[in-house]
Amino acid sequence: MGIIKKLFGKIRKEKNMVAASSDKTTKENASYTKLTEELPDPGQINYDSVSERHKFITNTCEQILESIQQLEELKAEYQLVTSYLTDIQKIDFIPKEEREQLNEAARKILTFAKERAKYQNKTTKITDSQFKTIASYEDVMTGELKKMKDYEIYQSVIKNDKQHLEGEKSFLYDQMEDMEDKHFALNKMAVTTSVLVILLFIVFVILGSIYEANMQIPFFMTIIMAAISAVYILQNAGMNKKDLKLTELKINRAIYLLNKVKIKYINNTNALDYVYEKFNVKSYAELNYLWEQYIKAKEEEKIYRKNSELLELYNRELIAELKVYDLADPDIWIYQAAAILDEKEMVEVRHNLNVRRQKLRERLDYNNKVKENGINQIEKLLEKRPQSREEIASMLKDMGINL
Repeated sequence: MGIIKKLFGKIRKEKNMVAASSDKTTKENASYTKLTEELPDPGQINYDSVSERHKFITNTCEQILESIQQLEELKAEYQLVTSYLTDIQKIDFIPKEEREQLNEAARKILTFAKERAKYQNKTTKITDSQFKTIASYEDVMTGELKKMKDYEIYQSVIKNDKQHLEGEKSFLYDQMEDMEDKHFALNKMAVTTSVLVILLFIVFVILGSIYEANMQIPFFMTIIMAAISAVYILQNAGMNKKDLKLTELKINRAIYLLNKVKIKYINNTNALDYVYEKFNVKSYAELNYLWEQYIKAKEEEKIYRKNSELLELYNRELIAELKVYDLADPDIWIYQAAAILDEKEMVEVRHNLNVRRQKLRERLDYNNKVKENGINQIEKLLEKRPQSREEIASMLKDMGINL
């Protein structure tokens, strides 16, 4: 199934800082790493069953398509973070003799920003760092808030679904084990009954020979007992076999649904962790509070319009200076002016971006694994059912995957 594969197809200081924060980063990413290790389990598939085969292909294609959608979104964010890192390199390479005007604009921005912060600290409950973070996403904050709220609501829903399905799967496995025990007991009963009937017949024959007694009634009663036992055993064995088959179908269905929920749960958890990290908050309520405080601060800032006008003047000057060096997003540096003047601040900015990029890379890796796992499962199906190639190709096309 090669066609399917083709389709889906500066410094020491910074190193010291990264090393100093590595333990913290490891702890923060522990739960994330654990989540990304899980891959969907296809369960036990009867490849000869049309209905099971169709369910398997549909479920696998949905996993592949969702992974592709996730990959497209993650790649866009990854490219954005990478462009910020490239901008840092461009700033680092600006010759010293050309930096004075840029540095002066940055110093002015910091001066006026501190004056504004002093006033804000008296009237609002938002730190300068939080203000800068919200300000850098001001144009998209409404959408970001809605996204975070939706993520949290959805997280609760899929977590409940996941727990429910895991409980259902465990219950079904317990049921299957009970049925297997019953099957063993029925087999044992059949053997015991057969042995007992044979022994009785032998006893009756011996008694009849020795005492010349009439053994017709005992023989007849033994035959009736054997017949009743046989009917009971066969009837219960048949019902148990039917229940066992039905339970196996229910288990496979639970696994199908659980795989879909697990992928959604992992992707939603990773996305939620990422937006929390992006805004340095722990919940939607916290970010919404900061946004309200930011709006309040902006309104109060109008009182200091002159200060703002001067700040804007130097913001434009800073952006104009940076545009000369072809930065992808020069506007962001008005909120990171300190990094232009202080090498340690620049190292911290770079480190944070690298952490973000690593998390994105891990999410890319996970979704690639899910996609490849799905492709491999379809290839395995084709190996086992080569005669169903046209049927499978038709289903893939219906799911939006063209061969």
